[in-house]
Formats: sequence, C-alpha cells, structure tokens
Amino acid sequence: MFPFLAVSTNTYHGFSLSDALSGISRAGFRFVELACVKGWTDHFDLEGYSQKDLEDLRKMLDSFGLQVVSLSAHSNLATQSGIPYIEKALRFAREIGAKVVNTGTVESEEEKDICLRNLKTLAQSAQEEGVKIGLEIHGEFLKSGRVAMTMFQEFHSPFVGVNYDTGNAIFYGNTRPEEDITFCLPWVVHMHLKDKRGGYKLWDFPALGKGEIDFRKILALLPQEKRSIPLSVEIEFDGKFDHSREFVDQAVKESFEYLMKLQESF
Repeated sequence: MFPFLAVSTNTYHGFSLSDALSGISRAGFRFVELACVKGWTDHFDLEGYSQKDLEDLRKMLDSFGLQVVSLSAHSNLATQSGIPYIEKALRFAREIGAKVVNTGTVESEEEKDICLRNLKTLAQSAQEEGVKIGLEIHGEFLKSGRVAMTMFQEFHSPFVGVNYDTGNAIFYGNTRPEEDITFCLPWVVHMHLKDKRGGYKLWDFPALGKGEIDFRKILALLPQEKRSIPLSVEIEFDGKFDHSREFVDQAVKESFEYLMKLQESF
C-alpha cells in the first residue's frame, strides 16, 4: 500500500553508514533516506565525492538490497552556503536515483523573504534535476502544517513541497499531527514518521508504536492524495545518542513490524 517505506540513516547518528544500512536492511526495509547533514549526521560527502565514491556507495547499497529514496541535506536557506549545498544535493539525488531532497528553511520569521527568494532559485534547480525539495516541519519558523499552508499559499512550485515530520509538529509546533497535517497535505512530498512521547519541547522520540501518535489516522489520509509519498522512519530517542547499535537495530526492527501490521489494517 505504501511503496516507499524507508529509514533515515540519521537514526544511526554516531554510527557508520555501513552500520546503518545493515540494521535497516535486516529489519526488512528496502529504502533509505541518506543523511548528508554537515556537522551532524554526514553519511556521504556531497561536496567532495568522486565517481569512485559514487560507485562504492551504489555497491554498498546493492549489497544490502537498498535504494536511496530521499536525502537529508538540511541547510539554512538564508545563508550564502545553504543554497549551493542544496543544489549539490539535488544533482547527487538525480545521480543516485532519489526522489526528494529534504532541508530545513530559516531560523526566524524575519528571514522569510530571503527564504522565498532563494527558494525560487532552488525550484529552478530542482526542476532541472527532476528532483523535489521537501521543506521540513522543523524549528521555530516552519513549525507546523498550518504555518506551511500559509507559506505555500504564497509560494508556488511543483518541485518544492513539505517534508511533514510528525514528531516535530508536536515538539516545535505544539500541535497534534493527526489534525495538523491536513492543513498542508496537498503540498506534502515526503514524510518523517517520527513517534513522540510527551508534549512541546520534550525530546522523546521512540520506535514507532511506542509513542502517542496515531499513525493509522495519519496514513489513512495518504491514499486520498493518489500520490506515492516517500515515508521515512526517523528515531531520535532521548537526544543523547549514546545507545548501542543493537538497541538502535531493535528499534528499527520494531518500527518495521509496527508498520507492517498497520499496513495490513487498511
């Protein structure tokens, strides 16, 4: 029912890409969201890679039976360095066969006009590469689907949409994703399936099914859109990232099993 079920390799923050792909594959997933976030989880260098690096990555993915469906290349779209980084990510996404490049936006409402201007440039680049840009529900600016709706009523491009992060809607937006996603659903091009315990600004993102989000209600909305939206599991635990690899592997496996049971119920 959901053809592109992936796991963000950011779930394996602090571990190697090989570790991440191994755990994701053994859990049963066949797609990944490759984290390429400078200074955070940088599982592939978008700025310095060679054709050999690209071929080595393809071989590693093939060895685990995985495909890259999306990239996480979060950048500040108000900075001079943020725009060319997304452009590089778009080119790489085309080369690796990814459908979406996810990014953050800006830090504050005061930077909105700069963000919109830069998005016009990026939309053209995305169109040239045939890859969509997903603006994540994240931070204090684009903190909810309702806010995203207002933004996309001003900005129109078929190559720029929303990466709806279910956990972030609570953490940053202090709103329930089950209702909030309906405001921006026409613009959703990618989703982070992130569970959540507790409320606003409480960092607790467990394996899917271990938190308080009603994913059945959210996922039931997607067939109405008649679009194949990539769904990427992201588990950020308690924010300390000091768990063992086996602990992370188990959380990924539990998330896959939860999604399989959920899928059967539709």
